[in-house]
Amino acid sequence: MGNAICDLSNPNLAIKHNYGSAPNNLGILVDAPDLPVSQAPIQGKVKARRRRVDDGKVHFVQNLAKNPETGVFLYRFSHRGRISCGSTGCYRLSEARNYLNALRGKLSLEGVGVKQAKVITFRQVFDAWMTERAPQRTEKYVKTIRGLVTNHALPILGGLQLTQVDSTAISTVLNRYLSTHARAGTNTLALHIGALLSFAVEKAWIEKRPKIPMVPVQKVSRPVVSKDGLDQFLEAIDAQGNLQVSFLVRAQILMGMRNHEARLMKWSGLRLDQRVFIPDKTKNGDAPVMPIPDVMLPWFDKMGKEIGTFGLICPGETGEPRAHDFTRRYIRKAAKAVGLPETLTDHRLRASFANILNRKGVPLPTIQKLMRHSKVETTMIYIETREDEMRAAINLMGDSNRS
Repeated sequence: MGNAICDLSNPNLAIKHNYGSAPNNLGILVDAPDLPVSQAPIQGKVKARRRRVDDGKVHFVQNLAKNPETGVFLYRFSHRGRISCGSTGCYRLSEARNYLNALRGKLSLEGVGVKQAKVITFRQVFDAWMTERAPQRTEKYVKTIRGLVTNHALPILGGLQLTQVDSTAISTVLNRYLSTHARAGTNTLALHIGALLSFAVEKAWIEKRPKIPMVPVQKVSRPVVSKDGLDQFLEAIDAQGNLQVSFLVRAQILMGMRNHEARLMKWSGLRLDQRVFIPDKTKNGDAPVMPIPDVMLPWFDKMGKEIGTFGLICPGETGEPRAHDFTRRYIRKAAKAVGLPETLTDHRLRASFANILNRKGVPLPTIQKLMRHSKVETTMIYIETREDEMRAAINLMGDSNRS
């Protein structure tokens, strides 16, 4: 019986037989004329290629299928005579495959008596955080963590199990981000990844959080309003003739409020008899009591007479809160008038609050409570130490020797 010889590189060539016969389906030798490859008889059946069907239904290919409504990949496979199905929680095919492989491995080990923890991916942790913790955070914070994590962390870490998210994997994310972004932003991304992993620890999905590398950043002196220049700066603000701007700037530099906290102040939180203000919600999701300094009391009275004592203290034209950059151009103009850098921002007004208290000898733990920081290390970031102050401090050693 002859063997068929075919040059597959040229589909127009005919199949040539060493002998002029070939077996039919019954095993009987019959004559086989020379035919092109496309018409040549093929032994057995050829499986037709599966076509994509767009009928709105879920079709599983290699045990995975994308939900047409949510975009999440679902899994369905047979294991030990039972059908296992569910959601991977992944939006990318590669992540879904990693999840499916991990789940199969887990089931295989459990089949021989080896128990493993529930398979949780980094993307599922992010989704759980967005559902449970995001409503407790400010809109700006949630927008920042969603943008950084979705664009830079999930493409690399999303499909990994939490046990696979180690310092090496996190460094890969940070190095890729650092290649196109600033160092400070890289550390912000690292802090957000750490927050998600800390959330996973609280949920008992992992035992401890892996060490997250931080990128060293050279600290530079940033502009603040000094205690000697405070009155002059406020006069430059008032000279621009906007009552709400004068109030908001004072709320930040005299009470240490954040930008959004000042803009969202409501009359319902004011307790003038106790000289305190209670916000609806702060950055950390709590509502601490903020003491009101005596110098701010007349300004609450001015705002009440000018606008009324219902709703927001500083409402916009339509009654909505003012935009986050409402005071920006006023602060820059005042800074230029008093000789400060025009890079002075509303966030630096809050830092000025911390520095002025520090210069007046207020203990650091007290400043921490007024700034509403959970850690004193965070408060230290706001404190600026200048060269003349360090020189004056080191000269105290000579004074002690002479005494």
